[in-house]
Amino acid sequence: MQGRSLVALLVVLYASAFLAGFNENLVNMALMSIMGEYGVDSVAAQWLVTGYMIVATIVVMCMAFMYRRFKLRPLYFAAAAFTLVGSLMGLFATSFELLMAARLVQAAGSGIFIPLMMNTVLVVAPKHKLGTFLSIGGCMITFGPALAPTVCGALVTSFGWHSVFAVPLAAMAVLALVALFAVKNMGFSPAHLDIPSTVLSAVFLCALSLGLVELTIDVALAVGSLAVAVVTAVLFVLRQLRCEHPLIDLTPMKSRAFWPSVVLTTIAMMGSFSMSVLLPLYLEGGTGLTAFAAGLLMLVPVLANAGTTLLGGRIMDARGEWPLLPAGFAAIAAGFVVMAALAPTLSLPAAFVAALLIMGGTGFIFSPSQTAGLRTLPPEMNPFGVAISTTFVQIAACIGPSLYTGIMSTAQTGALAAGVDAALATAQGFSIAMVVAACIAAAGCALALVYSRAAVKRDAKRARSM
Repeated sequence: MQGRSLVALLVVLYASAFLAGFNENLVNMALMSIMGEYGVDSVAAQWLVTGYMIVATIVVMCMAFMYRRFKLRPLYFAAAAFTLVGSLMGLFATSFELLMAARLVQAAGSGIFIPLMMNTVLVVAPKHKLGTFLSIGGCMITFGPALAPTVCGALVTSFGWHSVFAVPLAAMAVLALVALFAVKNMGFSPAHLDIPSTVLSAVFLCALSLGLVELTIDVALAVGSLAVAVVTAVLFVLRQLRCEHPLIDLTPMKSRAFWPSVVLTTIAMMGSFSMSVLLPLYLEGGTGLTAFAAGLLMLVPVLANAGTTLLGGRIMDARGEWPLLPAGFAAIAAGFVVMAALAPTLSLPAAFVAALLIMGGTGFIFSPSQTAGLRTLPPEMNPFGVAISTTFVQIAACIGPSLYTGIMSTAQTGALAAGVDAALATAQGFSIAMVVAACIAAAGCALALVYSRAAVKRDAKRARSM
């Protein structure tokens, strides 16, 4: 595939990955309105985000099988169908249960689109430009959920929360029409889906998310759920190592050049996805901004994220991991520290600066850390490397909002019980959640420092041996 046909294919896949990312944060700016309309609290409402991520993660884990078993074209249009149906359901949802179902159907489409794009890029991109090609894809994946608050905030304020589902409905219809001509078949080889592994992964993700949400609310339930998560995780790994047709080949995780990159990506995206859920709750519930105004405040950090994602890919191709990855994590950690320290003051400039640091730093981490690991793998391991990397990104999207929303909700409830004003209680709960996020980001910075220096030594050794 050459020339215009390749460009057309990549444009459609990049745009579809953008839409998948956009859908991840589709309802974030509408959570306050949904909570008011259906009479649910923030812990219940966040399952519209976490439940979506769980389904998307399960589909992502199956993509190593699906990408080898099915050709590109039927996979693409299956994802398009899920997106269209889920968006229609959300547009006309009349209850919280129907809205949840709509989000889960949408999630199946997103779970296909993102690894489909990454696997195709790995096949068609020149090796020496892999960082640039993946950074464009990474920009789409991160720019989609980052832009969603601005667009959806305006829609919620002007037309009500149902209107946010009109965006993916219209965009997917246009992309599907273009894809009829641009998406050609490629791939297909014998593959088998291991059903027990799929079930174990679903139980693990549900138990992990529930345990993290309840960690500061119902300790007994949290401990039980986390115990189930640990047991199912162990069983899942053992099955992948022993069964004839594993859901995900874990061979890449044996590489010391690969697995730390997965951890780095996970830590960075935990913070990014959590901010997309918690920051709107803080801005609307704490500072009193409308959904539209909150979205506007997040616009510049969103653009910074897109810019640093593209710049990070180019730096990765030119200079490698050092000092890019530690610098990115340092910015993220600094942003969380600023947010934790100044959130109780309800200062909008402080929230803006902190969001700018966090989103900008995440752009320097996401695609470069994925590229750092994936470029060390042999070609036959690419589908599994992509499956592992994207799976952990989705896991980050499950556990980040679950953990931090639970912490924020518990601290907020305690403040309200002590007689604190509702807005200040929201701010205090948000601040405590940001303290935990800052600690996790600092750990990521330390790992990035060790990993990037090891990469410098590994590249120097390879250069001497050539």
